[in-house]
Amino acid sequence: MISLLSDTPFLVIVLVLGAVTYMIAKPGKPEKIRSLEFLLLTIVTTGVFLFDNPLRSNPYAGLLFYVFDFYIFTPVSLAFGFTAIYKSNKHLKHYPSSYSKFLRLNAWFLAIFSVINFLFLMLTEEMGIMLLLPLFGISSIIQFIVGELERKRIQKLLKQRKEDADIQNIETTEEEPHEN
Repeated sequence: MISLLSDTPFLVIVLVLGAVTYMIAKPGKPEKIRSLEFLLLTIVTTGVFLFDNPLRSNPYAGLLFYVFDFYIFTPVSLAFGFTAIYKSNKHLKHYPSSYSKFLRLNAWFLAIFSVINFLFLMLTEEMGIMLLLPLFGISSIIQFIVGELERKRIQKLLKQRKEDADIQNIETTEEEPHEN
C-alpha cells in the first residue's frame, strides 16, 4: 500500500508530540484516569470502517479507511496507549486500589494493541486493524467505564478528606483561648 519506511518519521513525530504534549498539558490530576479520548478514537475509526468497508468488492473500497488507519489511528493510538500507561501508573501511585491495578493492566493492553497495529502496518498487513478493532473497542470501553467508577470513588475519597480536614480545623480553633 504505502511505503511505511518513508512515512515512519511522520508517525514517530506524531507519537512523540502527542505524548509529550499530553504530559506537559496535564501534569497533575492523578484522579482523572478514564480514557474518553481513546473511546472516541475507536468509535470514529469504527465509523470510518463502516463508511468505507474494505471488504466490499469495489476496487477502491477501504482506501479511506486504510489512509485513516495509517495517518490518524495508528499514531494517535500509540500516543494514547503510552499516555494511558503514564496516567495509570501515576494514578496507582496516588490512589492504590483494585480498580487502579485493573486500569493499569488494561492500559498496557491498549498500548500492546497499538504496537501490534503498528507492526501490522510495517509488515503491510492492512487487514490487521480489522482483527484488532474489536479488541480496541472492548478495551477502551472497559477503560472508560472502570475509569469512571474509579473517578467517582476518588471524588468521594477527596470529599471525605476535605470534611475530615475541616473537622480537625474546627477542633483546633475551639481549643485556643479566647481574648474575652
